[in-house]
Amino acid sequence: MLLNLTIEVMYRYEELTEIIGVFCSLVVPYKGYTEGTVVADYGNELVVRLTNGKEVVAYRDEVIVYE
Repeated sequence: MLLNLTIEVMYRYEELTEIIGVFCSLVVPYKGYTEGTVVADYGNELVVRLTNGKEVVAYRDEVIVYE
């Protein structure tokens, strides 16, 4: 039950912005991967789905977004 509550709270703060779905690169590679797509925007943090399928959370200034 606690897990479901945590997920629900996270989605309340998600912002709908024009960068969701946009191609991006991480400034610092994650296990050798840098290329991906923005899948969520939480203000100062972005969730990026890398080309290997892994989703990582990075601060906005650690991500180059190609708009």
